[in-house]
Amino acid sequence: MKPIIVLLGAGSASFTISITKDLILSDGLKECTFRLMDIDPSRLEEGRSAAESYIQSTKSRITIETYIDRREALKGADYVICAVKIGGYGPLEAERKIAEEHGYYRGIGDRVSCYFGGIGAYWQIRFFEDVAKDMEDVCPNALLVQTANPVFDGTNYLTRYRNIRAVGVCHGHFEAFKIADILGLERDKVTVEVVGFNHHVYLTDFRYKGMDAYPLIDKWIAEKSEDYWKGVEYNTPGPLKFAPDSLSPGTIDAYKYYGLLPIGDAIRSASPWWHHTDFQTKERWYGINGGFDSEICWAEYLRQKDVHHKKIHDTLAMGKSITEAYPLELSGEQHIPLINAMVTDQYQHFTLNIPNNGCVPGIPDDVMVEIPTQVSGCGIRGIRVRPLPRRLMDNVIYPRIRTLDNLHDAYRYGDRSLLVLELMQDHRTRSLEQAETLIDTLLAQPWNSDAEKHYR
Repeated sequence: MKPIIVLLGAGSASFTISITKDLILSDGLKECTFRLMDIDPSRLEEGRSAAESYIQSTKSRITIETYIDRREALKGADYVICAVKIGGYGPLEAERKIAEEHGYYRGIGDRVSCYFGGIGAYWQIRFFEDVAKDMEDVCPNALLVQTANPVFDGTNYLTRYRNIRAVGVCHGHFEAFKIADILGLERDKVTVEVVGFNHHVYLTDFRYKGMDAYPLIDKWIAEKSEDYWKGVEYNTPGPLKFAPDSLSPGTIDAYKYYGLLPIGDAIRSASPWWHHTDFQTKERWYGINGGFDSEICWAEYLRQKDVHHKKIHDTLAMGKSITEAYPLELSGEQHIPLINAMVTDQYQHFTLNIPNNGCVPGIPDDVMVEIPTQVSGCGIRGIRVRPLPRRLMDNVIYPRIRTLDNLHDAYRYGDRSLLVLELMQDHRTRSLEQAETLIDTLLAQPWNSDAEKHYR
């Protein structure tokens, strides 16, 4: 079999590089057709040049094709990877600033205020739906591998309301191994199970050498946490601090109240609101510079994206092989290994986002959960897990389902009142007038003209 794999959003050269490397290093995909699609011709050409550089240097038999037209790219496809973020980060940052002017520090929505892709997730869901409609017409049997945010809300919308197969892919659950690093455990002797919703996942099972390792976490908290938080590793200045968040005071506080340790982005997007009232508070809970989503670290993250893109651009412009800057090695992402397992019919385990269908007790079947899965030529099958703690269900899981349903129904019916109603659940909202004014102001922005018409 020579599968056709489509990458939507191939103008993101860094992601195209990751996917290309993984394709080359996958035994079952060495003769696949890799279609790159983007609406920006210059960015698409950059992505193509980067991919072709790897193909030529490795003498790979993968065929690269490029498309501006999405429907043409999708015709006959077997797998579609979606990495598109409509509008980029400019409107998101503008919306964050407007929200702050109305009393919402660091914006509304998920804590980092970027996952939804703008007010009500309108632009992202609309785009996902358009992709799904095209797939229903020209590649109805293809699998959509959704990686663009909001993975939870967007992919769930497609599996609920469109007739396509879709799976959500993220990498946040790998952060569980950073806990092992801090505890001084050997990674190859550690096993983890992570369960929840995308960006709201928790460590449900943690083992070291076959034994329950949660007691090691409790022991570390009691005996070593204070020294760690005062130490050099945790307090070394730097604009981007990822690893310390894994066992920060905020992480331990969430563990205390919710009953399981939050993993990856759950440390901030599902963390208690009292961690995020102002910058000084964020520093208290997440260390120097306030954690990844603070005004310091988030601005640096966006700057680094530009730096990264310039590095790729300059490497290609000088006629160098992209392998000089980015050696051929596995990216660590799950997208291509997942496809490879299906193509080669090799049973493998992944942590993926799929409709629950009874895997996590207490969650409706049609709600997408991030859980351990078994993948082969038979498809993707969820593994049933133990119930989550009641306090986690009541205070994190069920409220997030409410947000999911509000965003979906607001989009489906063009109901502005549901956007207001969701904002009324925010602890910073002091009056109905405040919430209504902010929603009206955001929708009145020039880039939201279509959303303004949609939400009546």
